[in-house]
Amino acid sequence: MKNLLFLFFAFTPCLCVCAQDKIIKMPESPSINQNIAENDKGFWCAAEVGGGSTLMVNRKNVAMVGTSFSAGYRFSQYLKVGAGLGLLYYPNNDNVRNSDCYLAMPIFVNARGNFLSDEIRRTVPFWSVNIGSTIPDGFFMTPSVGLRIGEKRSAFLVSLGYTLRHLKTYPGNIKYYNGVLVKLGYEF
Repeated sequence: MKNLLFLFFAFTPCLCVCAQDKIIKMPESPSINQNIAENDKGFWCAAEVGGGSTLMVNRKNVAMVGTSFSAGYRFSQYLKVGAGLGLLYYPNNDNVRNSDCYLAMPIFVNARGNFLSDEIRRTVPFWSVNIGSTIPDGFFMTPSVGLRIGEKRSAFLVSLGYTLRHLKTYPGNIKYYNGVLVKLGYEF
């Protein structure tokens, strides 16, 4: 028994010294540093293709297929502003538009951004708004929502949008048409 007590008292101080020798570091909570905020700024581009149709009751509808290219400045992941140019093709042009040309060229201002941070997510919901004019038809506005799939500076886009646009119809009038567009794209 004396031997056990001797061993206990001999090794107890050694255990305490060894326990105090190790420094345990707790993980720190992630913080956004200045470099990440600075990397959010800069030039951006997006190329998109899509199609859709106007959805009017008691009027003939027109289908549209097109492509567009946008470029601008990225203030943060939540706000990007730029300008764009596109090309639209109307397959059933002769039913609605008062034009022999099946093509139109939209010129627009684009604003877009993420709803959520893309720091830790590969799939992020985003919003986008195009406002401009289509040559030769006139004013158009297309707000849309969708998903960005990929990295911060390299992502595929899938979006669904509403479009409101002027179209010159056969009697020579300019009428507003409402429609839906689905777009696929790539943003870098």
